[in-house]
Amino acid sequence: MGDFATEVYIGNIDGGDMHPVSALVDTGATESAFPAEFLEHLRVEPTEKPMQYVLADGSALECRRGFARISITVRSGETLSGICPVAFWPDESGQCIGATTLQILTLAVDSANEELVPVAALRRGWPGAIPPQ
Repeated sequence: MGDFATEVYIGNIDGGDMHPVSALVDTGATESAFPAEFLEHLRVEPTEKPMQYVLADGSALECRRGFARISITVRSGETLSGICPVAFWPDESGQCIGATTLQILTLAVDSANEELVPVAALRRGWPGAIPPQ
């Protein structure tokens, strides 16, 4: 699919200033991740239980997890914003926007143009009644 970066604004869920940051769009990542030091500076509160994240090479890394307000402005000028789970990554390598954030903000990847685009409709899944057993 290709990798590209986009500018996002991130802040704590209690409101206040949003801070711009460039982040890799990574549809292979479940959740977004930002350096722990950056999230702590924004006063993003970690949840009590750390989560285990499996990396592309198969190794695992345990990180704290929290929730932050994330906003992304698309080419049309529309800004989509929501409360999203974020991993407190131990270094700068984890600065990415994952699939969960894209779903929460109703965004899809336009890989040909290397940009995020709003999704016009959400998917429900199975369209009918469950057949009797």
